[in-house]
Amino acid sequence: MHEPDQVMNQIRVRYRKNWRAWLLDGADTRFSFPLGPPSAQDIARQGDTVGQWLRTWRDWAHRHPTARLRSITRRTVAGPQDVFTHLDLPTIDDLVLLDQGLARHWQQAINRWRRIRALPGGVVKDRLRPWLPQISDMDGPDFELLLEAARWFTDNPHSGLTIRQVPILGMHTKWLARNRRLVLACLNITEQLRSDETGEKLEQDDLDPLGLKALPVHIDVILTDPADRARVGGIRHLNAPLPEIDALPIHPDTILIIENKESAYLVPDRPRTVVVHSLGNHLNVLGGISWLNSAHYVYWGDLDRAGFTLLSRARTHLPSLISTLMDPGTLDAHRTLAVQDETRADKPEPNLSDTEVDALSALTPTPGTYLRLEQERLPAPFVLEQLQRSMNEATP
Repeated sequence: MHEPDQVMNQIRVRYRKNWRAWLLDGADTRFSFPLGPPSAQDIARQGDTVGQWLRTWRDWAHRHPTARLRSITRRTVAGPQDVFTHLDLPTIDDLVLLDQGLARHWQQAINRWRRIRALPGGVVKDRLRPWLPQISDMDGPDFELLLEAARWFTDNPHSGLTIRQVPILGMHTKWLARNRRLVLACLNITEQLRSDETGEKLEQDDLDPLGLKALPVHIDVILTDPADRARVGGIRHLNAPLPEIDALPIHPDTILIIENKESAYLVPDRPRTVVVHSLGNHLNVLGGISWLNSAHYVYWGDLDRAGFTLLSRARTHLPSLISTLMDPGTLDAHRTLAVQDETRADKPEPNLSDTEVDALSALTPTPGTYLRLEQERLPAPFVLEQLQRSMNEATP
């Protein structure tokens, strides 16, 4: 015999599984939930329990006027006994009225779907279907902004503007990064999900479907060769858009790629050597700098899971890239400087060396726990000695 709370849990489960289909395709005309009614034998053996169960359901039905209890008559030794068999609900509206949370969610979903359907150009249901939970759960101001963005991009599909130039009050880079796919769904634009998409930054490929233009990627480089600096007015540290970095009149033999800025500043002067640093996830720029083509490459990143992922991505652009200070020996010698790593990290590409794989494995001392040894924590004398050795080995 099912109690009202048990049946309500079934109702909530069915709603969560099917509300999108009911919203877009129409709900079943009738819902029915079995109550697990007692048999004649149950009534004979547990008369008091059955009586209490019937009273509980009558009281519950009295408090929920949209609910209808179906019953049958059991023939027992004590005479006929009416028992409830099913909870019947004629419509989805009757169903959601049984739970205030479901009623609020359903009404909001209806209202938002109605307004989305009214967008210029119409909306393809199947393209919007995967994103309905996010749209339904959006804060009110964010939903209004979504509608405004869909209208503007419909009227201006090829504006060529940057995000901040779009004249939509309240829309900024972080908002669009979080909600870009919802905007695309409202525009009937489908994209294949990428495993490396972080949801925090927007590249030009992300902005192309919206007709927007990304700001140029700026590259940080350090010219450690005084002769190279003399060609650019004596500047050692440069930060400039990719085309300007590519146009530098230099021809280095060695490129040292360093994950973080503070660590890059340790590197002393060295002939025919350039440091490229602080690229983050913009590692694709390594394929767009022509003076890298004839050089030897050394990579130094954090000793953590994200560091090895970035190393592997850099190697997809520079296959001959070697790493330094990213080995088990460096981790073992400085383990006391490591901290717990609780950040999310993508899996690296399958191009790590055996030594790098061993170091990555050593970052997981026990299942589910991870270590992080940041570049900046390593002692400077040790770092400089290892960098010098690695660059000498990379350049015959």
